[in-house]
Amino acid sequence: MTDKAEATENLIGFPGKDSNGGHGRGGKMAIRVAQGIVREIADKRLLPGAKLPPEHEMVERYGVARATLREALRFLELQGVLSIKPGPGGGPVVDEPHTRNLASTLALLLQFLDAPFRSLIELRQVISPGMAAMAARNARHDDLERLKACIARLRNCVGDNDAYQDENRKFHDLIAWASGNPAIGLLVSSVHMMTNSSGITLNYSEREQRYQIETYESLYQAIVSRDAERARKEMEDFIGRSDAYLEKRHSELMRKRIVWEDIG
Repeated sequence: MTDKAEATENLIGFPGKDSNGGHGRGGKMAIRVAQGIVREIADKRLLPGAKLPPEHEMVERYGVARATLREALRFLELQGVLSIKPGPGGGPVVDEPHTRNLASTLALLLQFLDAPFRSLIELRQVISPGMAAMAARNARHDDLERLKACIARLRNCVGDNDAYQDENRKFHDLIAWASGNPAIGLLVSSVHMMTNSSGITLNYSEREQRYQIETYESLYQAIVSRDAERARKEMEDFIGRSDAYLEKRHSELMRKRIVWEDIG
């Protein structure tokens, strides 16, 4: 196994020590308690804002020390699953995990692997054609409406690079979620959040912006027509040209290292 493979194996999972390290049984118990709390939230279909039982009840229910319960709750708070409200009547409250939580975890792992921005571009090359084909098969009426509105906003953004860049990422997010696969939606949105939070600015010329918009219109029509192969080909051609443009115009950005602290 290579050094990088070993690093990946050690990084993936809960970021604590193994059974021979400092967290030991207490840390593992806290994770089991956290998993139990998540199962309870899912089984009861608790919505964001729902209050969990008070601390003394949860200590009794899970049969653990108060410190172990608090470690479990803190872990879930860091994951965006819940928040801890202070004061009388406070306690753990169900939240809705945000894409930012996944983006933060990915950025942390990629920084340890010394990954450059180019790795995110290559990820896009691999998954974008497939997600476009899935969108053509699975997009709902409201997905199509959002895509159409996004293209209209893009036309109004030509010449305003910051506004265009933000709307451009939204278009690809919408394609990802229109695929009908939430794993794709979360991953693509997280990657875009990483690039956005890193301060990387992709300066597309107005000519390039207009080319992209016309391509998006063709892609949109393929999705509306439920033509999966055409949608795949439109996206594949677009990604190949776009990435070549980025490599030529922003080669220094392709080498920029991904940094966890960039994800606020």
